[in-house]
Amino acid sequence: MWLNRILSWLTLLISLIIACFIPFYTATSIMLILSSKELLGITLNLFLLFIEEIGFLYAFYLFYMISGALTFHQQSTIPSYTFTNKPHFTVIVPSHGTPFSILRKTLEGVIKLDYTNFDIIVSDNWQDSLVTQQLKEFCNHNQIQFYHKKDSRGFKAGNINAVLEKVSGEFVVILDSDHIPVPNLLTEFSKAMINENIGYVQAKVAYRNTKKLYQAANSILYSQFYEIIEAAKDSRGVVLFNGTTGCFRKKVLLEANGFSEETLIEDIDTSIKILSNGHQGRYLNFIGSYGLVPESAKKQVSQLWRWTHGACTIMRLRTRSILTSSNLGWNKKFELLLNVFAFFAGICTIFFVCTLAMMVVTNIPLIRGELFGINLGLIMPTLVGIAYVFAAILAIFWESREQHFFVRVLYLIPFLLFSLGAFLFLISGMIEGFLLKNTPTSEKSIWNRNLPLIRNSILVLCLCGLLFGIGFLGMTQSNEDQMILASYVIGGAVGWILAPLMLLKEELFSPKIDE
Repeated sequence: MWLNRILSWLTLLISLIIACFIPFYTATSIMLILSSKELLGITLNLFLLFIEEIGFLYAFYLFYMISGALTFHQQSTIPSYTFTNKPHFTVIVPSHGTPFSILRKTLEGVIKLDYTNFDIIVSDNWQDSLVTQQLKEFCNHNQIQFYHKKDSRGFKAGNINAVLEKVSGEFVVILDSDHIPVPNLLTEFSKAMINENIGYVQAKVAYRNTKKLYQAANSILYSQFYEIIEAAKDSRGVVLFNGTTGCFRKKVLLEANGFSEETLIEDIDTSIKILSNGHQGRYLNFIGSYGLVPESAKKQVSQLWRWTHGACTIMRLRTRSILTSSNLGWNKKFELLLNVFAFFAGICTIFFVCTLAMMVVTNIPLIRGELFGINLGLIMPTLVGIAYVFAAILAIFWESREQHFFVRVLYLIPFLLFSLGAFLFLISGMIEGFLLKNTPTSEKSIWNRNLPLIRNSILVLCLCGLLFGIGFLGMTQSNEDQMILASYVIGGAVGWILAPLMLLKEELFSPKIDE
């Protein structure tokens, strides 16, 4: 479509303008800040400038991804090639604590795949004997290989690696225990893997439990990942595996020493290792499975905590190997680093608002240049907000849903508000990830951290109240510049309230959880 083409060029242009603007803005801002004679003002402004740089990089990344996604959705087609001799696939379903009723639906879906040359392996590391026995009996009855791992070391990666030597197929398909595959999944994988340079492919995932407002809103997060990020990465061959509904060449996995057991997001870490070895990751624009969105805000925050921890661990462990890889061009290296940088960038919004609040309290001005009478220091949050909302709207437009487009757009409001507040609960994940604490190599590590949500939610609400009070007092001043800073502080305080309120409601009233 001509509109896609125009928007693609426009968003690419915006990303390039941001890239050129960053060094100019940084240099001029530093000179202005250092011209001040107040030490506290210099310190706060330099710290805020550092946060702004992170935000500008994230805005550049988002617009760059949007441009690539627009191009992808304009011309993407599913490969039409079919193997003369159907290759052998091994479908691995790792299980850890998934209710048997859900596992059964997944395995029944795998059994019904319209492909003849494949086998199934279930690898279970749950210590509940009843679930394990039910699963084992089902597997034996349906000629599925069953393996029970007696410990949870390595978490999901260790669970998969424990059965890699049992894989008889040329290709390995990873399917989460709550994802029901579509019948033609292996057929489409067989078409895509004809190119020997492709190490793995990732199919799109849709979700079947989005009837509640909370679940429908948070499903936008997953749609953004597939419809924007993965679609944009396809042309450069740097698509990332997202933990389920992906297909790997067995030899490529073995070359990477199996799935990474060093981080809590083994899917992204393994992708980076394979890409660094010179192979490609590609994206298939068709729904390969139907999974489950976390059924509560508590589980969503726990999952986000794990992703944040894993991303920061990857930044600590893989930055050097990414930069020194001879198989990656500079653009791919930069893109991979920015990808794991995303959660860190989100958490920086907290420091941005809190720093502005300190400047309001101490009556310290935001020392930046001006354009048309507007302080340039306020451009970054506005730019990031526009990019994020635009990406979400495009993802909603491209995704396959029964709900009307405009109904889904309305879900953006609770989605954005919950996301903003959730970042406050992820700071410990960021710190522990950088410090390499709670990694799968630790005997005391935990897969999804059960955070003290009642205490943390009360602390967050107290912080919101404090910031709102600071912002309100700042709005009463006669200084127009300080009033603008105060309005941003109030906006941050109000935007963070929804997540702690939802979490408190769940923790105090214990709602019934649907399977």
